Amino acid sequence: MEEIIVKENEELVLPALWTGEEKELNYNISLAGKGASVKFLGLLLGNENQGLKLKITVIHQAENTTSEVIIKSALRDMSSVFFDGLIKIEKGAKGTKAWLAAHFLLLSQKARGIAVPNLEIIENDIKAGHAATVGRINDLELFYLMSRGIPERKAKQLIVLGFLEGIINQFPEKLSNKATAHLNWHPEQLL
Repeated sequence: MEEIIVKENEELVLPALWTGEEKELNYNISLAGKGASVKFLGLLLGNENQGLKLKITVIHQAENTTSEVIIKSALRDMSSVFFDGLIKIEKGAKGTKAWLAAHFLLLSQKARGIAVPNLEIIENDIKAGHAATVGRINDLELFYLMSRGIPERKAKQLIVLGFLEGIINQFPEKLSNKATAHLNWHPEQLL
């Protein structure tokens, strides 16, 4: 378990790229000082029979703290991800802003994604929300691209890259390059 404490007026960006090495990741993030901020960006790329259990807990302990947790995942073959996310806003954390989102794209019939976003709010005067989606490549998007002369395999790759691009673009350059290289060197992992 990785314990992270963000102090007064600190801003922390935590990018995470998973390509199948770990089986379990656990983050416990405390926003302990007034004005503390964290942005967690997770990109999860699974293939074969890789599996991941990801747990992220963000605890807002002070006033005017901000958290944003965004997870995006593309899973193929028999890979799977179980995501358990919790945003906890404690008494006294007035002015908190929190967002928790997990979006999984399943690229095979046997891939599995489960997202369990939770909010535990003990304080008033806050803004908090969560979202989760698990789905497959949209047939209408695929049809649209193919009707423009793009072969099906390339159209699927474009859709997957478009889905992941928003998070890759927010990564620091070194990690962004690693994610892009992984996708470019192994395009078969996407489909």
